[in-house]
Amino acid sequence: MTRSLFERYMGRALLLDTQYRMQEDICKFPSEAYYQDKLKTEVDERTSMLHAKTETMTQSKHILFGDIRGEEISLVVSTARGNENSKANIAEVKKAVEICTQLISVGEVRPEDIAILSPYNAQVALIKEKFKERHQPEKITVTTITKSQGSEWRYVILSMVRSCPSEEIEPMPPREWLSKHIGFVGDENQINVGITRAQDGLCILGNQELLNCSPAWRKLLKHYSSCGSVVLADQIVVPDVC
Repeated sequence: MTRSLFERYMGRALLLDTQYRMQEDICKFPSEAYYQDKLKTEVDERTSMLHAKTETMTQSKHILFGDIRGEEISLVVSTARGNENSKANIAEVKKAVEICTQLISVGEVRPEDIAILSPYNAQVALIKEKFKERHQPEKITVTTITKSQGSEWRYVILSMVRSCPSEEIEPMPPREWLSKHIGFVGDENQINVGITRAQDGLCILGNQELLNCSPAWRKLLKHYSSCGSVVLADQIVVPDVC
C-alpha cells in the first residue's frame, strides 16, 4: 500500500519522444534537463518575432531570459478558494505588458496567440488590470503556470516575480533561505510546465541574480547564457515586420 499505481507501472512506461509543439531551441533545454535528452522535434522552422538588441546587432531569438530587478511585494487576492496572500512585481507587470503589446502592434501577432503566465495569482491579477486600463484585447491569455498545463500558444511570456536586493542575496544560501526567497518558483515541475507552453517564442522575465541561487534555475540560466539568450529586459524588442 506504500506504492502508488503509477509507481508500480513506471517500469513499463514508454516515453513519447517526438514533440510537435515547440521550435527546437525552446525544446532543447527541457529535453536535456527533464527528458534524458531524448525529445525529438517535428515542427516547421519559423522565425521568432522576439529579438535581443545589443549595441552591435538585433537578433531573432526563440528563447530569451530578460534580467529585471523589480521590487517584490505581497498582496491579498481573491481566488475561487477565498482570499490568499500572494506576491507581485510591478516592474515585471509593466515589462510583460509592454512586450505583449509590441508583439501585437508591431509584430502583428494575434492576441489569442499570446499568453502571459506567472506562478502567482497576485501577478496575474495585476497584469489583467493593466490590460483593462489600456483597453487592450481580452483575447490575451493571462493565467498561472499551473492552470496553463495542457495548453499552448505561439508566444509565452513568463513573469517569475521573486526578487530581492543584491546585498541580501547569500552566495551559498541554505535551504531555509531558498524556501523564503524563491519558494515553489524553484520547483522543476513548475519550471518545466512554464517553459514548454510556447511554440515560436518564449520570454522569461526574472531577477537573474536571485534565480541563479536555485539549482533548477541555475541549469536553465547556464543553458540560455550559452545560447546568448540572457539579456537585460530592456534589450528585448519586437522589430517591425515590414
